Amino acid sequence: MKKYTLILGLILIGTIATLIFIHFSNDHEECDTVTSTTTDSNGNSVKTEAHICKEKYNF
Repeated sequence: MKKYTLILGLILIGTIATLIFIHFSNDHEECDTVTSTTTDSNGNSVKTEAHICKEKYNF
């Protein structure tokens, strides 16, 4: 019974440690959306959006 409690505790601690790692290493906050407005050859205003990310990992 003690062995199963130890294994369950290690799995629980490993899961919590993994979730904490993912939360703090996810740098999606560095992403930005850049909007630019240009005029095409017909004189229409065209709005383009670009998603720029500097993240190392994507979880």
